[in-house]
Amino acid sequence: MIKKNAFTMIELVFVIVVMGIIGKFGTEFLAQAYKNFISTKIQNKYQNQSATAVEFIARRLQYRIQSSVIVRDFSTFSDYKPLEGFQNSGYDVLEWVSYSSEGLKNRSWSGIYSKEKSNSELYSPETNTSKLNTLISTLSHGKSTINDAAVYFIGSDDNWVWDGNPVTDFNSSSMKPIKAGGSLNKFATNYTGSDDFSDLDLKNKEYNSYQLSWTANAIVFDKNNQQLWFYTDYQPWEGDKYTDATSKRLIMEEVSDFRKRQNKRIITIKVCSINEKLKDLDESDFLTCKEKTIL
Repeated sequence: MIKKNAFTMIELVFVIVVMGIIGKFGTEFLAQAYKNFISTKIQNKYQNQSATAVEFIARRLQYRIQSSVIVRDFSTFSDYKPLEGFQNSGYDVLEWVSYSSEGLKNRSWSGIYSKEKSNSELYSPETNTSKLNTLISTLSHGKSTINDAAVYFIGSDDNWVWDGNPVTDFNSSSMKPIKAGGSLNKFATNYTGSDDFSDLDLKNKEYNSYQLSWTANAIVFDKNNQQLWFYTDYQPWEGDKYTDATSKRLIMEEVSDFRKRQNKRIITIKVCSINEKLKDLDESDFLTCKEKTIL
């Protein structure tokens, strides 16, 4: 009689039980691993987007005229405040006047001027207004020229241009509209009235340096659409508002909050996003924020 090998009933039951346990916990393990993978992928995506957004803003704030930075109410143009000391929420527009860093780097303007001046022109050694005009036209894609630019005399009173009205005299604004003068290293006033550089009180105020700007900039947080926008190429000293900017760029979508504060010369910005996909995955950490400090 031939003896045949086979599983006993107990062995079969044991194998079935073990397979069931492996199937149950193995499936849960694989499902959790997949969920963690998706969660990490989404978090990394939004962390990178938030980091890119704050870096984009910070790089442009580096070249701000220090005292020009304000916050503005998104719904009411006339409601604005200096960023320094600002504590309240609800002001979703950040604006500042930037000086032309590109013009300094390629030596289109020097940043210094001489007290030797005529009634309508300001002498600026080592400045090339023709080269500067070409640079501004290139950066603005032909939308602006040196005749749209303005100068800020370092140390001047902080009477800024954020009310939406064009500058008509030297006393109404810290920004003085200019145009190319009679020679390559001279600036002339860009007024319709009779004001000119002879109005500068050089006896009482030792002005000897300036910063040149051809645009203001605005970061606008659109809460309704959860979007962060960048506006540039507009001149508030000519009466432009940020809505008149010829260049508008979307920085980031799905933004839940845009925070900013200033302590003396230091500005801190923070961009946060709420990811609905992480909510669907029952993740507790569905809020992604990145922060940057600018000196």
